[in-house]
Amino acid sequence: MALFHLGLSTSGHDPALAIVDADGKLVFAEATERFLQDKRAWGIAPDHVPHLEAALKQVGFDFGSDSLAVATSWKKIKAELPVELMGELLPVTDARWLRELHAGINTHAGASLLRLGIVQQMPEVRRYDHHLCHAATACAFAPVDTASCLIVDGEGEAGAVSMFDLRGRELQRRWRSWGPGSLGTLYAWLTQLCGFDWRLGEEWKVMGLAAYGTARPEIRDALVALLEVEEGRLRFADKERLADLVARIRQFARPADAPLMSAADLAASGQAAYAALADRILSGIADGSEGNLVLGGGCALNSSYNGTIAGRMPFDRLFVPPAPADDGNAVGAALLSWMETAKTSRVPALPATPYLGSVAGKGSLARLENLSGIARVSDVSANSEDRVAELLAAGKIVGVMRGRAEFGPRALGNRSILADPRPADMKDRINRLVKGREPYRPFAPVLCEEDVADWFEHAQPSPYMSITLRWHEAMARQVPAVVHADGTGRLQTVSARSTPWMHKLVRRFGERTGVPVVLNTSFNIMGKPIVHSVEDALAVFMTSGLDAVLIEDLLIEKTAAG
Repeated sequence: MALFHLGLSTSGHDPALAIVDADGKLVFAEATERFLQDKRAWGIAPDHVPHLEAALKQVGFDFGSDSLAVATSWKKIKAELPVELMGELLPVTDARWLRELHAGINTHAGASLLRLGIVQQMPEVRRYDHHLCHAATACAFAPVDTASCLIVDGEGEAGAVSMFDLRGRELQRRWRSWGPGSLGTLYAWLTQLCGFDWRLGEEWKVMGLAAYGTARPEIRDALVALLEVEEGRLRFADKERLADLVARIRQFARPADAPLMSAADLAASGQAAYAALADRILSGIADGSEGNLVLGGGCALNSSYNGTIAGRMPFDRLFVPPAPADDGNAVGAALLSWMETAKTSRVPALPATPYLGSVAGKGSLARLENLSGIARVSDVSANSEDRVAELLAAGKIVGVMRGRAEFGPRALGNRSILADPRPADMKDRINRLVKGREPYRPFAPVLCEEDVADWFEHAQPSPYMSITLRWHEAMARQVPAVVHADGTGRLQTVSARSTPWMHKLVRRFGERTGVPVVLNTSFNIMGKPIVHSVEDALAVFMTSGLDAVLIEDLLIEKTAAG
């Protein structure tokens, strides 16, 4: 009989579950949106019964004898906190909606154990501080024992910034901000001003669009003035000043019928304001960090800013987990539950892998042979890297679904669409024929870790696409499809040790073309989560401009008739 620990992300958005075994090993982590194919899965229980059941079976949980401790990523329900709702930036109705979702999800956390027969009555739930869950997740993936750990998000129980010290793998909160004042809220509002929807997670679109604009001082300075930073802590300006600044900034919002690019300067100004405020937070927190910074919280997904930190701010090395936002808090909750049971204050050091999710169903894999009448199906188990590299070098666009799914928002080779980065029109081809998304959106380059300095300035490892770096100008000319408008790329670095298949693929592609760089984007179409099942992958393959898809060791190619 073993005690497993089920961590649940219970914010009401981006639900996820994570499972830690009795030895403190993280054996499963996956966002609910993947399983349900529902973007962000608003209001869905993170212990959604079929998803939880499938996860438990995958990790070898014995429903007859094993037990499950349940942990959530919030210590308190927001609706019960004496907090005045702000309506100056985002509508109060959105805040109330969020609080209602949050209350329901946290109240009913663990109820699925009843349906699965694991317990006979509602389980006792362990509830952990939201920012502590972020910090536990971030530090668990950081391969260092000492660091400054900064959490920046939309909102925790009390504020939107927390500072922790990691010393000898032990976490201690140094301070937290109190009351209103949030970079996450500011960026969500910026997203709305640019004509996008933060509720759909479209902050990415702002970051991409910023590269096409120019930061205008009058917009940037007004956005910076919205927030006051005192010793790292954030507070919005007083109400009268806030209202004046909001009115001034709103005049730059993109009208609904205006061209997308008309918001480029606003996006660039907002990104510049974010960087200025983040700099103020970071400037005073390096004490005793040994040059290491660990970032967590939803704002840690701002890869454009992240790439500017090491060497410019008082840190030499930056570590961001594969899932720094609220979905990743499922891992933090599960680890904190295990630590409580094990009576240890040391955060376990997890293996540096994001491949923690589901695998392709055996039944679905067996049925792939039935496609032989409408597509060409080949077993490439002996040379899949060579075969995919050959197709990419020939200009084909290939979907890949192999091994365990990545945890977090980035496709890192196991649920990816891959292509040749050399043709200047490849970005447009994929956006138009496969993804169905805005033409300005960039794609990621994949490089072997040992090659990064040859291609990028200020080279750093980036295994989870957490940072954006500037290309060396001469090298950028060789791979125009993965060079963004500002001369940068949000790279993924792969190593023979941690990502052997992708590492070998990049090497094989380089041997064929002389360019050891592969274009990578998520295996999905716009508005949908990354594919979860074999059927999801086939649906994208058959209804888009994909030329081929590799599912485990079976390569499926469209025939001339298909």
